[in-house]
Amino acid sequence: MMSRQNVLLFLREDADKRQKEIAVRLGKQRSLLSEVQQKLQLLENYLQQYRNQAIAAETSGILGAQALDTRNFIHQLEQVLQIQKENALRQQQSVAQIQSEWASARVQEKGFAALARRIEIEQHELELRKIQKELDEWANRRPGCQ
Repeated sequence: MMSRQNVLLFLREDADKRQKEIAVRLGKQRSLLSEVQQKLQLLENYLQQYRNQAIAAETSGILGAQALDTRNFIHQLEQVLQIQKENALRQQQSVAQIQSEWASARVQEKGFAALARRIEIEQHELELRKIQKELDEWANRRPGCQ
């Protein structure tokens, strides 16, 4: 049968491993979020540039069919931008959820570490009491102490 200390050591190592695995997932998810946000920014910049070009072209007398094509293209870009915003929001939510998992795993690992320290202290105190008892018994057995 495993001792309390061995069980706690196993649980602590397992919690530490889990916390580290979640930290790796969190790092990957944050990296993915950063990529999504960069793409979103590029799309927003591109859309704004295209809108500015369309306004300039329309004020300079662009033909009706070209203006309609430009508006349709801008509308498609706006739809893609909306999809990218939704994707960024999902990625942010995923990062928040994984961050919450990591915090929970970290608390659990710290709890096991605190319990392990407490067990070590208890064992040390038990050893000290045992030594003190042996010293007391030895002192009482000495000739002339009675």
